[in-house]
Amino acid sequence: MTKSQEDRALDAGERELVAQSRDLDGLSQTQLTDLQKRLRARRDRVQRMIRTRTRNADTAAPDTGARQKKALLVEAVQRVTAEVEARRATARKSPRDKATRNLSEAVQRKAENPRWRGPERRDANTGPAETPNHKIAPSGALHAEGMRAAISRSTGDR
Repeated sequence: MTKSQEDRALDAGERELVAQSRDLDGLSQTQLTDLQKRLRARRDRVQRMIRTRTRNADTAAPDTGARQKKALLVEAVQRVTAEVEARRATARKSPRDKATRNLSEAVQRKAENPRWRGPERRDANTGPAETPNHKIAPSGALHAEGMRAAISRSTGDR
């Protein structure tokens, strides 16, 4: 369709929407979905108008102006929808791609951070040796020495 036919078929607002659908690089995702909604609303309005005219018409006369307008709006909706789907597809990568990206980032972080400069041997400086205290009751030993001490402090034998 030539430019003059497009200008005749569309009004000013629709011409602006169709022109925006041809240059989608500068639009964000929210602007794209907003443009998609507005184009679909215009297309649906024209489609309802065509159906109403054909239903009310006594003779089957072709409504070429409205059909051209609908065709232009359908093409614009298809362009915007294709761009929205392409952006969504790039946003949701496969788990394999995500795992590969995470691994490469981890390798890069490891290369950037210096290695640990601790002792050379793992058994070096293990800390003080523990000296066990056998004079106290073991923890939770209620039926052993701990119970006897608790009973003797209480009111008496049970």
